[in-house]
Amino acid sequence: MLIKTGQLAKGAGILPSKVRFYVREGILIPVDQTPGGYCLFDGAAAIERLREIDELQSKERLTIQEIKQRLGEAEVDGH
Repeated sequence: MLIKTGQLAKGAGILPSKVRFYVREGILIPVDQTPGGYCLFDGAAAIERLREIDELQSKERLTIQEIKQRLGEAEVDGH
């Protein structure tokens, strides 16, 4: 199920502005866009990834670049 930014933020328990920031930084990628320009995300998978990103930034205090590297390594490992 595709969800919009606000729904994603609510599902992950973070602010929509933080979701938009992660999209701008290229660490959270929408799967589609509405005709009106709203980002659409892949429901549960996007919520899981967003929680992972937020945890890396808030709890482990990683920079955006470090998060990109960590997520890139996880994707190579098949996670």
